Amino acid sequence: MIRGYVEQPSPRAGDGMTLRVATDAPWFRVEFHRCGALLERCGVSEWLPGRDAPPHLPFQDWGRPGTGLRGELLEPWTGYRLTAPSRPGVYVAMLVEGDAAGRETAVPDRATPDGRDAKALFVVRPREPSAPVLHKLPLLTYHAYNLADGEPYDRGAGRGQWCLYTAPEDLPEDPAPGVGLHRPGGGTGGTPFDVFNFDPFDPTPRQTFAHWDARFVRWMERRGYAVDYCTDVDLHREGPELLRPYRLLVSAGHDEYWSDAMREAVAGHVAGGGNAAFFGGNTCWWRVVFHDEVTFSRVAFWHETGRPENELIGVSFRNGGERDGDDHPVPVGYRVQHAGHWVYEGTGVRDGDVFGEEGYLVGYECDGAEFDRGLLEAGKPVHPTGADGTPQEFVVLAVGDARASGWGLGNGAATMGLYTRGGTVFNAATTDWARGLDGDAVVARVTANVLDRLGGPAPAGPSGEPR
Repeated sequence: MIRGYVEQPSPRAGDGMTLRVATDAPWFRVEFHRCGALLERCGVSEWLPGRDAPPHLPFQDWGRPGTGLRGELLEPWTGYRLTAPSRPGVYVAMLVEGDAAGRETAVPDRATPDGRDAKALFVVRPREPSAPVLHKLPLLTYHAYNLADGEPYDRGAGRGQWCLYTAPEDLPEDPAPGVGLHRPGGGTGGTPFDVFNFDPFDPTPRQTFAHWDARFVRWMERRGYAVDYCTDVDLHREGPELLRPYRLLVSAGHDEYWSDAMREAVAGHVAGGGNAAFFGGNTCWWRVVFHDEVTFSRVAFWHETGRPENELIGVSFRNGGERDGDDHPVPVGYRVQHAGHWVYEGTGVRDGDVFGEEGYLVGYECDGAEFDRGLLEAGKPVHPTGADGTPQEFVVLAVGDARASGWGLGNGAATMGLYTRGGTVFNAATTDWARGLDGDAVVARVTANVLDRLGGPAPAGPSGEPR
């Protein structure tokens, strides 16, 4: 068994990085695989001596000495100093176990970035910004669901893991709050607690890089888009300085956990004329706080703080909803309105057309805006009321009626659209948008239109809105 994590989740190209590993194998080596248009091996380390160490508690830094629930000493995981690849991008470190003769004894599946062990996700950032588009991976969401080694907390045994969704109330003593970034998992190489909540269309666990983000990254790179990558921890730590060089910030999949610093940085970026595109759902749902450099906890839903997430991203999970597992099997697609908008250029759709229905595009989680459902049910265009915080300028471009299929929260309707205040914010409003990129021509063309328009040069129209 071998597990590991990169202590710096986003080193610069060619910089040093520390990989922390625990293994019962005498030797191991590290293969760097870049997750782009293909999963490409870009380097391999020499054989390294393996050392074992116990799992720590979820809120601890596993690279430092710790204390277990029964007062036992927890040895730190050994750190191996390596050099980050020279080419920027998203990477998985695949950990290959070996014997004293230098022979491989256990290898991870090299065909996928997904895995419950033997893998570690990290991003390599460029020495200097090199593209107009910055894609942010939701590391905080990955870790919010992360059970690391997959062994749930057992009070009787005095061991096991928990996450922000399963934190026990019967611990021997009050633990430090939250969960940490310095432990295995966090995108791959660990076990999300909700691995039981299967996706009938994709066997990879939802709260992992492979499920949504890898699909989006692969599609962008196959299309030849120039993109830099970062994590939301970078956005939290660097704020406006991180975003300043970029025309467009992109988020995909399940970007659920946001700190004050993250939100303020993106709001300032948009107010200053920068753009943001959210190709996901349940976005900016939880407000989180950091207790130190690596430990965070959730404190409230953003709408409970008096600053609903709609004010930034345009929509909210409150008026969307969740379709778990294979519940409510009736598919939901998007019904088009304002088909003449530039977002639909080249799609051939007309008002009233539905796209994405065959691929269950709306779900597993989706976001919506409050509007008059009477208009929707009458087949007429809808407009946001603004009562939930959605900007009055938000143009609703498509609606996926979850309530008609027996699920949904509040208004129960995924609401794709955009608004412009300084810069433009687009929201696809469903976690499963990335799954439609390779099978739905409308999804692919809309995505390309958004990236081309908001990520390229910014010619101004008569009203100042990008054309």
